[in-house]
Amino acid sequence: MDVHTRAIALLKKAYGATAEFREGQLDAITSVVKKNKTLVVQKTGWGKSSVYFIATKILRENGSGPSIIISPLLDLMQNQIDSANRFGLNVVTINSNNKDTWDESYSQLSLCDALIISPERLANDQFMEHLSGIKNIQLFVVDEAHSISDWGHDFRPDYQRIIKLLKFFPANISILATTATANNRVIEDIKNQLGNDVHILRGDLIRDNLAIQINPSQNREQRLAWLVQSLTSDNNLKDEQGIIYCLTQRDCETVADFLQQNNINAASYHSGLELKSSQERIDGFDKGNIKILVATIKLGMGYDKSNIRFVIHYQLPNNLISYYQQIGRAGRDGNKAFAVLLHGQEEEEILNFFIEDAQAKPELLQDILNHISYGCTHDELLSQINVTNSKLGEALKYLTVHDYIYKEKKKYLKNPTLNFDGAAEKENQLKVTQLRKDEFERLKNFISVKTCYMKFISDELDAPDKKTKCTICTNCINHYLINTEVHPDILKLASNYLHNKHGKITPRKQWRAGESIPEAERYQEGWVLTEDYYSEIGKLVQNGKYDHNFFSNDLVELSVDFLNRKVSDNSIDLIVPIPSLRRKTLVPRLAKSISEKLGLPYLNALDKIDQGAKQKMLKNSILQQDNIKKTVEVNTTDITGKKILLIDDMVDSKWSFTVIAAKLLNAGASAVYPYALVKTGPGN
Repeated sequence: MDVHTRAIALLKKAYGATAEFREGQLDAITSVVKKNKTLVVQKTGWGKSSVYFIATKILRENGSGPSIIISPLLDLMQNQIDSANRFGLNVVTINSNNKDTWDESYSQLSLCDALIISPERLANDQFMEHLSGIKNIQLFVVDEAHSISDWGHDFRPDYQRIIKLLKFFPANISILATTATANNRVIEDIKNQLGNDVHILRGDLIRDNLAIQINPSQNREQRLAWLVQSLTSDNNLKDEQGIIYCLTQRDCETVADFLQQNNINAASYHSGLELKSSQERIDGFDKGNIKILVATIKLGMGYDKSNIRFVIHYQLPNNLISYYQQIGRAGRDGNKAFAVLLHGQEEEEILNFFIEDAQAKPELLQDILNHISYGCTHDELLSQINVTNSKLGEALKYLTVHDYIYKEKKKYLKNPTLNFDGAAEKENQLKVTQLRKDEFERLKNFISVKTCYMKFISDELDAPDKKTKCTICTNCINHYLINTEVHPDILKLASNYLHNKHGKITPRKQWRAGESIPEAERYQEGWVLTEDYYSEIGKLVQNGKYDHNFFSNDLVELSVDFLNRKVSDNSIDLIVPIPSLRRKTLVPRLAKSISEKLGLPYLNALDKIDQGAKQKMLKNSILQQDNIKKTVEVNTTDITGKKILLIDDMVDSKWSFTVIAAKLLNAGASAVYPYALVKTGPGN
């Protein structure tokens, strides 16, 4: 039986007698089975996974060993396994989410039809030893292949391990790379890395069943209100399953909570969730028990659920290519679906931060290399370099992938045979950063374009589309698909919600070195006036701190209203401000005003004995903890037996509250309750 005939038979067995291949799928399967290096660039929802699963089935029937499939989608690997099961394939996955079953999975490697792994597994010596034992591998798949390229919208250093690994495979192995989001520049880069003999199969990208609408600029209250109004009254969205994308974890929680409070079946989904909770929410969405997932880009590439009817962006995405990838979750069954883009004032600050922070700076890379001449552990580097824990991890990964360093037991050591070229690295990073900024500018142009939205995106991706328009977006039909006007009553609900979106300050339980903080030295759970840095209250705090060095009476009154009951319920009997040498009067004046309104004693019980570093400029817990320990002291015994409300303007890492509360409790205070006006830091 030839490849075409067998592929068609497998498709119909999996999807029914009337199933037909989409344009280009059969050509891709044939190319793979005939052992060509193949790059498939096709629209979201086209069915790239069907190509490599059918090709795997045919190769296995002809005596091939298991296929190796590289995918970055840890939480969604079960989604891919379910797709593979349609074709009667036995698929094994090994990733950081299923450590409990690794031994069983390793024992099945020689029997399985395909192995799905994340690129991070290629850094694991145990896995590589098992991989070397798999016989007769004839297909190696790189899913989301744009991640190989520096120029790709989602470049990942771990993908560079793939290129190194491919050098050790036989010349006759079939290599398939797939993506929906590669423009000419990315395609050329992938081609250079995989080899010039790559067979490129490229299709149209315009989705003529996905209707795009871009709302006018709206503040956060208006966007929340629009969501509730539209999800409960518009026939295009009401009772349908969909995804709402947010830029940050905190916004996911805010949007999901507001929807829930208005009787809309929604749940948040982001990398801050524990594994069990994360999997439960994906499973609930898959089965239709959860109607709406409010997600970060964690739910992006590769998620395949056919009947998602809408994708809404609460904020602008990183760029148009990411946007196309994300809206591609909708309408994969071919029926009409909707993509609505909301936007406001806060995105530019957030996205510019993401752009500038996307890469490990050459100066950081060189700093690490300077420190590890004689070997350093991860924590030793943190104590010596002002860098976040996650950014240090990224930098160490980059240096390891490119062989500048290696790890021996727990210590990183410098490779003496390679010299790091900081100038060349800096030049390359400047090019990438400028590209990201240019992409963001084109995204802003997209918002105001008057022509077809889909065609604009297609052109951004250098797609070969012959169509000049999708015919169903708001620009093509010349009117909004979903009403953008918000009813005043719903807007008032949203405003009240954000105005009263208070937060908690939970106590840290460990010092950074790993030892437990005794309960007698921990503060009690405290409070934040607002968790939303970009809310109206958040803006008041920012203006007061950075523009006027004075917090308004409005903030005092809001604080008093919020704290009145809490002070009474917890028998708090003293207010103490956290001191600063940079803004000496800012927090003490706030604390004193609050104490007068609440009728509580006020005491400057703390001295700032040294200016130290700005706490917000210190990037990791080791430096943050040490900075407070060395610069703040208790100056009185008048706190003995007191229950203290400890006031600061902003809270981020919680180390200021953690260290100072321990000092106050050791000096005789009976309890400490932290209070801040606004929460900053990761998630805003």
